[in-house]
Amino acid sequence: MTHPTRRTGMQFQRGVLMLLSSVLLAVVLAIYFGAWAVSAKVDARSLRSIENTGFSPDARAAALANGETTGIESSFLFLCPFH
Repeated sequence: MTHPTRRTGMQFQRGVLMLLSSVLLAVVLAIYFGAWAVSAKVDARSLRSIENTGFSPDARAAALANGETTGIESSFLFLCPFH
C-alpha cells in the first residue's frame, strides 16, 4: 500500500510567507505615503509662515529646513529614509 505524498507542510509555509510579505509591503507603503503627505504638509505650513516676512533668501531656506513638526510627523519622517 502506497501512501500519498504529503505536501501540506510546504503549502502552509508558502502561505505564511506570502501573508507576511504582503503585510510587510503594506506597512512599508503606508510609511512611504504617510511621510510623503507629512512632508508636503510641513513644507506648505513653513512656506505660509515665512512667505510674508522680510527674510533674505538664505534666511528663508534656513527657516524651511527648521520647520516645526509634531510627534507623528517627525516619526513618519524619521521612519522613511526617502523623505
